[in-house]
Amino acid sequence: MARDFSRKELKRQDEFLSTATRLLNWAMQRRRALGIAALAALAAVAVLAGLHSYRARQEQNAAAQLAVALRLYDAPVVTGGEEPAAAGADEHAARAHRHFPSEQAKYEAVVAALEPVVRTYGDTPSGRMAAFYLGSALAELGRGDDAVAAWLRAAEGSPPLVRAMARYRLAEYYLQEGRSQEALTLLGELVDRPPGGFPVQEALAAQARAYEAAGDRRAAMMAYEKLAEQHPSSVYAAPARRQAEELAAALGVDLSAESD
Repeated sequence: MARDFSRKELKRQDEFLSTATRLLNWAMQRRRALGIAALAALAAVAVLAGLHSYRARQEQNAAAQLAVALRLYDAPVVTGGEEPAAAGADEHAARAHRHFPSEQAKYEAVVAALEPVVRTYGDTPSGRMAAFYLGSALAELGRGDDAVAAWLRAAEGSPPLVRAMARYRLAEYYLQEGRSQEALTLLGELVDRPPGGFPVQEALAAQARAYEAAGDRRAAMMAYEKLAEQHPSSVYAAPARRQAEELAAALGVDLSAESD
């Protein structure tokens, strides 16, 4: 048995050496190809690093242009006076320190400032935020379809908070347009799965109004009661409690029993 065992071992060693030799010969014959592959791997790493740097520059540019546009968005509307010029300022700085003779003039300027940001940098975080504010400005100008398109873009692939804000504005717009079921779909998601930092009480208040608009007074009552109970320090709490009590009276139900 010992003799058979040693033969098996020798056979395994021969097989190992044969395999190792074949691998070594394969590597030596293909050393140039392997060098090219290594260079290709290094090139891929360089491309990824360059892409990261490019995206960082894109975001930086988008953030700078967004900051200028938001100063326009927050600019005052002043009637009956000439607009002061920023002495010695460049074009961007001058645009950022304006006031406007009307709301329409203001939001037209905001749209003009935001559209290039969204068009050029729409896939960056600041570009998504620009799309959100672009939708708000377009809505102020009565361009509802364009506003919806901008909010939908802001809601795609954005950071969770920006996505939630865009969906909330969409829901508000749908509610104003009488599209209560579409509003309820969006608001339900925001109430059930709000991202960090999102004011869920805003969504709850809008959800209650949407239920009322849809004719579901019991669901509206429960939404108002949930708002009052879960957010007692909110400015919405007292009005929500009154609305819940009024709806309970109209429905002839005991609100405390319904809440349990």
